[in-house]
Amino acid sequence: MNIKEYHSISNWFLVALFLIVTSSCHQKVDWNPPGFEQQPVVNSIIRCGKPIAIKVSQAIPFSAETTPEVDNAEVVLYVDNEFAEILEYTDEGLYESQLEAQEEKEYRCEVSIPGYPTAECSAYIPKHQNILKFEHINIAGVDEEGLTYPAIKITFDNEPDKSLFYEVVITLFEDDNVYQPWLNSIIDPVLLNEGLPITVFSNEMIKDSSYTMIINYATGSASNANNAGWVTNLFPLQIELHTVCYDYYKFIQQQYQYELATGEPILSVGVTSTFNLHSNVENGYGIFTGYSAVKTDTIYP
Repeated sequence: MNIKEYHSISNWFLVALFLIVTSSCHQKVDWNPPGFEQQPVVNSIIRCGKPIAIKVSQAIPFSAETTPEVDNAEVVLYVDNEFAEILEYTDEGLYESQLEAQEEKEYRCEVSIPGYPTAECSAYIPKHQNILKFEHINIAGVDEEGLTYPAIKITFDNEPDKSLFYEVVITLFEDDNVYQPWLNSIIDPVLLNEGLPITVFSNEMIKDSSYTMIINYATGSASNANNAGWVTNLFPLQIELHTVCYDYYKFIQQQYQYELATGEPILSVGVTSTFNLHSNVENGYGIFTGYSAVKTDTIYP
């Protein structure tokens, strides 16, 4: 059996063409980035069932080379408007709680840094929605280059009388590598309604108490056995359904657009700069949000 590794060249061709076109002329542009008020940055994505951790830093101008970490803040946590605890500073601007987050609870945080107004933010962790059924489709279609692609089919609970927001996360396990695949040929009307190639969506179009979604994806690996045609290599995977806060939904959408435009990741523990992204932090920048989650067993296609 002759196994050959599949490498798509179309994306590289488009990148090369873009570089040729854009490099055909150069003109120096003098640009002074707009100033902004120096304020704290508070970032936390709370996952139900996990300890709460909050990253505190300071916004910096575009010209700055380092991001200052804050080790002298007082971070106070409230649960359903009742004092819970003062978070303990650990390292690199990270403050950790002894509490594990619970769904259907509101978490409010007050961050006091000497010389700055107190930054405040809050998040209500929604109740999880169950995965009712899931299926893996080994060959869901063939792309323009003749490569097959797989899909998952997932049915989950919904509450049509509430505004809910979801995220579906697929995790692949390839030997020692754990990663999320990218989407391929979006056909689901709910995802199409969002207008972005990501699996974060609202239930605006879901009118029933359950919904079945098909998500086509690509693993980035394929083989051609005996010249019988290119077939995507499949790997074990897990599916998670996140029921997310509205602020999470808005931030992830804007995060995708930012990273698409700049090529730089922004959503990480090290986020310290300010960008024109959705924020729910008063007297500061950043995002304070969360979600509840359920996941399948490992699926072996």
